Amino acid sequence: MKKVNSYYWYLAFGLMAVISVLSDIPNLVFFEKILPPELYAWVIQYSIKWGSSGFFSYSISPHPDYILHKLGHIFLFGFLGMALYLAMNRSVAKAAMAITLLALADEIHQGFTIGRSSRFGDVVLDAAAAMVFILFAIIRREKT
Repeated sequence: MKKVNSYYWYLAFGLMAVISVLSDIPNLVFFEKILPPELYAWVIQYSIKWGSSGFFSYSISPHPDYILHKLGHIFLFGFLGMALYLAMNRSVAKAAMAITLLALADEIHQGFTIGRSSRFGDVVLDAAAAMVFILFAIIRREKT
């Protein structure tokens, strides 16, 4: 392993630790109690849900907590994917496999945390975000 790759491994393990800590926080909400009733009614009106409950159900919502959670997924797993891609000698296949397994493990972990849920849609979101960030890294490298 080249010395520069070890820095990317440190970054990857650090991001994995952050993701694990965040996934372990029960009932992670920021805005539930402070939304005005009119905004809360609007959020409920424009939320979409597929399935009743369980791993294969999913929802989309304009709720600030939902948006913040999804941005967290996108950026944390995006940067984790990029770090793994660089640590794994720029192997897209290895990074894609690793990030998918880590996303699945994270969702399973969340399923055992009080007040949290485990969704297949988040595994897909995490893997897709990582692949987009990896694509940005590849494009950036080609331009330099």
